[in-house]
Amino acid sequence: MLQPMQSQRLDELRTRLEEAGCVFDFVVTTLDPTATPGEAEHRQALELLFETIQARARIWQQKLIAQDARYANHRWSKLTADLAQARSQPLTNDAIRELASENGLLCRNFRNPPYGTPLQVADFREWLHMLRLYPDEQLQVFDWVGDAHEDPQRSAWSDYFDDGKEWWGIWCLTLYNPRRRTLSALAASATD
Repeated sequence: MLQPMQSQRLDELRTRLEEAGCVFDFVVTTLDPTATPGEAEHRQALELLFETIQARARIWQQKLIAQDARYANHRWSKLTADLAQARSQPLTNDAIRELASENGLLCRNFRNPPYGTPLQVADFREWLHMLRLYPDEQLQVFDWVGDAHEDPQRSAWSDYFDDGKEWWGIWCLTLYNPRRRTLSALAASATD
């Protein structure tokens, strides 16, 4: 069974990344010591991620309404995610190593979202550490959206990805680290 990881360090990192303009949403879960996760558990981590994204959107909307009552009657779009339609693609060991590379696409997107961010490689490394993305620890990583331009239908299971398909890109990965007994999920989609 998956349990969301609770730690002050994780909360502080999440807050700092949000304040810096990071566009990546993420969750980190711990696993029951007897669990041997497969795709079903990866899908559960993905479900938890999307529940977290929806909860954070509601909090943001409530804060906005509290600041300006005119937003009280605004019709907010609701995030849809049909996880039953999501299809995973396991990543190779080389692709997993590329995820952790300071010169790789994940690091570049982490540090350079559409509106910029002051985040540095050290911040990226800290984030990878929190996700337990250590390529030498026999990770099992699933990509749930692929390349938005080459295969846009792979991400059609959620409108969360619509903005990123315009040009910046989309991300949706689940990462199981058997040594650390964690299963993490991350997603991003942004536009200008």
